[in-house]
Order: sequence, then structure tokens, then C-alpha cells
Amino acid sequence: MNNLASIIDGHPADSPALIYRGETTTYGRLREQVGAVRGALKVAGVSTGDTVALVCGNSTTFVIAYLATLGVGAVAVPMNVVSPAAEIEREMLVVDPTAVFVDPAAVNTWRSIDSTRLTKLKIVVATEGHDIHGAVSMSSLLGHSPSEIVEVDPSATAALIFTSGTAGAPRAAMLTHRNLKSNLEQLERNTVMRPSDVVYGVLPVFHIFGLNVMLGYSLYRGASIVLVQRFDPSTAVDTIRERKVTVVPGAPPVWTALSQLPGLQASDLASVRIALTGASKMPEEPSR
Repeated sequence: MNNLASIIDGHPADSPALIYRGETTTYGRLREQVGAVRGALKVAGVSTGDTVALVCGNSTTFVIAYLATLGVGAVAVPMNVVSPAAEIEREMLVVDPTAVFVDPAAVNTWRSIDSTRLTKLKIVVATEGHDIHGAVSMSSLLGHSPSEIVEVDPSATAALIFTSGTAGAPRAAMLTHRNLKSNLEQLERNTVMRPSDVVYGVLPVFHIFGLNVMLGYSLYRGASIVLVQRFDPSTAVDTIRERKVTVVPGAPPVWTALSQLPGLQASDLASVRIALTGASKMPEEPSR
């Protein structure tokens, strides 16, 4: 199937897919949840080519909303939950979403936005039951009747990622289903991830490194992802040790922070077999 949402299909139903705040979601359960939200989005009027804004951090909810969006043929637009309201509003006006998913951390930001200017908006989803006027809860979507994945042309846009490039205000880079799947296939040739791997998922999902290399590739390979909202060196080491993390994708600042952590021993990272970096130049000292 051309639709990128199919990357979670085919993995054993009882295999762990996501670990978030101590709760494990299996691949079987994830497929059920994505199917239900896909059905709810269809009924709400979200269809092929529409945009869906995901103002969510690294969480199970983001993964469900992202895959459900792709599954109805719509375009996912991940946004930074801590961006200023003016920036989020500007980005919203650029993509004019049909649906918006809002995390608790972004509630005040959403309330500051003049949503009447979003001419295509049909549904707002409060991801954790928080109070947003006129919104529906994520839990209500999860109880919806499921629907099948919509087939798409490989050249259809799957995601819009806001990036500033070298200068100026952020612009939405268009990524197709073919773009993202090709990237996963390239990763498979160079980095062999196993279904038994446990991935440390702290890279922000509103960046392509986090969205497709950390999240997309892990799900494509049937691995488990420990989703983490914010990076802290000491708690990162605790998580890696306790969860027996085997794959750590990290931007250079992650590795710099870990290399400077007092008292860090090689045994603390003994479970790690693959360490990845990208997004910017890696300083020499942490890479030694």
C-alpha cells in the first residue's frame, strides 16, 4: 500500500509499540486506536488533501493522530507545543486546517488564537480531556467505529513540516508519502533496526528527524519506542538503563549533554547498540 499509515500493519499484535508514562501500547491496540480515530475523522468531514494540525508533544496521542490523519488521506502538520501563540496562529493560517489536535501544554496557546479565521476548521480535539470550548475529547474518538486506510498516490503530500531554512519565518516543507517511505527504505539499508529493539524517543516529532527517523522508522521495523516529552540528561540515563534501550537517536546537543554528565559510566549505556545523530554537525569531543 502507498499510504504511509500502513507502516504499523503486519507486526505481531502483542508486540509493544509505544511506551508512554509507564503505559505500554501494543501494535494490535495501536492499530485499533488508529482505525477508530480514522473513522471519527472521516465522519467529521476530514478527507483526502485536507490538513490536520497536531499541536502535540511526543505522546501516544500524537502517534495515533498522525497515523489516523495519513490514513484518511489528509496531510499531517506537526507543530511545536511551546511555540508562541503568534507563531502557531501564523502557521495555522498558512495551512488552514480542517482538524486540530491540542495537547494540554498548548491549551492556552490555542485559546489565544482567533480560530474564526480558520475557514476550513470542522473539529478540534482535546487530547487529554482538558477543557477547550467546542472541542471533542480524544477518548470519544477512540470509541468510534473504525474505517479502512484510504489508498493514495505516492506523490500525494503526507506531511507539512515548518522549517526556517537559512533565514526568515518558518515555511512549510511538503513531504510526500513516497518521500517518507523512501527515507525509511534508505535507513533500512544503512541502519539495521530489529523488532526487538527499544528506541529512546525524545527527538521532537515536529522535526523530520524525530517524525520519520525516530518514530516512522521504529514503527516501520516493528520496534518499541519509549516516548519522552523533554530531554534531561540524568533522567535519560535512568530511562535507558531501566528500559534497556538499545537505539538512541539524538541531535548533537543530546550527545554533548550526555558526554558532560558527571559520573556517567559506560555500564549506564551498556544496553545501547545503535547511537544515531543528525540535524546538524556533530562536535568532535562528544563523538570520541
